[in-house]
Order: sequence, then C-alpha cells, then structure tokens
Amino acid sequence: MQEFTITTRMPKKEYANAIFFGLYKKPGFILVSILGLFFLTTTILNYFKITNYHTYSPMIDFLWGLFFLISPALYTLIVVGQFNSNPNFQHDIKYTFSENELKVEGRTFRGEFLWGHIIKYREIGNFLILYHSKNMGNFIDKTKLTTQQLQFIKSKVRQK
Repeated sequence: MQEFTITTRMPKKEYANAIFFGLYKKPGFILVSILGLFFLTTTILNYFKITNYHTYSPMIDFLWGLFFLISPALYTLIVVGQFNSNPNFQHDIKYTFSENELKVEGRTFRGEFLWGHIIKYREIGNFLILYHSKNMGNFIDKTKLTTQQLQFIKSKVRQK
C-alpha cells in the first residue's frame, strides 16, 4: 500500500474513556471489581439483617469493597493527571504509515517504529492502540482511516 499520513489529537475525555474501559477488560480488574461487589453486598445485607454473614462490624469490609469497586476510576484519574502534565498530548500528532515503518511526529518529538517492533494492537472505541512495549502505545483515531488503511495497519502488526 502507498504511504499515507493522518494528523490527530487525543482529546482528554476520549483518552480517559479508553483507559477506563480498557481496564475493565483486564482479568485482574474484573476480579477486584467482583470482590468489591461481594464485600459491599454482604455488608449491606448484614446491615439490613437479611443475612448474618459478619460476626463483627463490617465497616472495614464496606470500605474495602468501595475501594475495590472504584479502583479502576482512581487509576484512570492518575493516568489522566499524567496526560494533563505531558505537553506532547496537548498538540496534534502526525502519523505516517508506510510499508516498512510507522513515523510519529509531534511538536517536540519525532519517532520511527519498524512494524516488527510493534507488538500488538487493541481497538477501544474509536481508537486503535499500537503497542510498542507492554505499557506504551500510540492512539490512532480510527475515524480518520479508511477501511483499507485500517486493514493495512492490522496486517502489519504481528500479534504476540
């Protein structure tokens, strides 16, 4: 396919949504949320004397349940705080896709990634995330890509 370029800026709201909903797909966060619901449910049922599950004051269980349930939201707030403090996210980023590599260019940085160094992709909402390490990736706005361009990018990434 012929080289093509898109320019995009990641809105803070979209970034927060991608992180938040991406967390709820991870088994660890699902397990923690289920545990939080369990603690909250048993505490509430005990409070209304529907069950006698707790032989002690369940206030600690209630607080743990609340913490476990909102932990993905807390994590998202921390990550969005980093988003706000990084000026590279506040400007347009130009992505150039070619047969051999992905070029990323922002106001204060420039990078090139060979397709072999991109380890996986994930689609969340309107974004395609191209990971070049376990925790770092580029957010590509899928709405700015044609179907053929999107298929080209996916075909270049070898899922590991």
